[in-house]
Amino acid sequence: MSLSQEVKDFVLSRGAIAAGIANLNSLKAGPPSVYLNYKLPGAKSAISFALPFNKDYIRAFLSKQDRLPHEQDNLQTNIRSTELSWQLAEFIQKAGFEARGISSNLKYRKEVPGWEIAMHPDISHRYIAVASGVGSFGWSGNVGIKGLGTAIILGTCLTKAELDPDEPVPEDKKFCDLCKLCVSACAVEMFEKDKEVSVILGGRTFSHSARKSNLLCQFCCGGFTGLAKSGKWSTWSPGRFSIPEKSDDLLKELLRAISLYNKRPAMPGGYTHPAFGGIRQYMTCGNCQIVCWGNKKETAKNMKLLHNSGCVFQKPDGSLYALPAEEASITFEEMDSSHRGLYC
Repeated sequence: MSLSQEVKDFVLSRGAIAAGIANLNSLKAGPPSVYLNYKLPGAKSAISFALPFNKDYIRAFLSKQDRLPHEQDNLQTNIRSTELSWQLAEFIQKAGFEARGISSNLKYRKEVPGWEIAMHPDISHRYIAVASGVGSFGWSGNVGIKGLGTAIILGTCLTKAELDPDEPVPEDKKFCDLCKLCVSACAVEMFEKDKEVSVILGGRTFSHSARKSNLLCQFCCGGFTGLAKSGKWSTWSPGRFSIPEKSDDLLKELLRAISLYNKRPAMPGGYTHPAFGGIRQYMTCGNCQIVCWGNKKETAKNMKLLHNSGCVFQKPDGSLYALPAEEASITFEEMDSSHRGLYC
């Protein structure tokens, strides 16, 4: 068996649901986030793989029944991805080639001015995944797998070994049918419904929806706000901030929201995010990724659960609860003004 096949079998036998290989040609002309030398000088190949989320936990999360199981599953899946990457690196090293494992998330190019806002990844797991055929882009820009959707975590391992590259997913095997339900999963309406952007990797063009502003993702997925523009549902964040249209105003409002966020009661669970000064973060969104299960009927069911889940509030003790939209609006206005002021 070739080393190329051995490395894929290694991750597949340890829980990965897909694996593929990209090399320098596969990634040629790509953006800086696919420059393998950044993490391993002299790297010639990248092994990509995917691990699944627990879908039962996702539905409890979307419906506002329980937040913690999915948060814990998400964090643990990221940890598993990182550990598997390093285990694969050790396997390759034993075969006589230099290799390096890569963290699954929260690693950024800190030498870039304003990296806390830009959040450029050290290595793009998404781009390497689509170049290596592990998955393909959905409209949201999340990577998914046919029959499974985008409820996955990607991992990458780099090596100086010259491995045999895999082909990207062919058109008839891609999971996304452009239903664009993912657009409606974003409380701050970050995704364009009719505009797309493209990236060139190895002479091939890969496309997905354009984003109105990456600041919107930081605002919402960061947990600082969560109320949908319609006011009819929210993420797990109790924040109710307005979303300015202009970029400068959006940044100012985000910074104001962060300052108030730091005064809110602590919630159960959470993790430390390096881009926000080490403050405690919580899994309150990620909906655009987890609603898509690669099956339009199941994805539509997920969207219905989300849109009927109500609006979240936080008690002074830090605990969360959800109320139907009309009741939520009244409850918010009746809150003690000092407590209400932390969320809007």
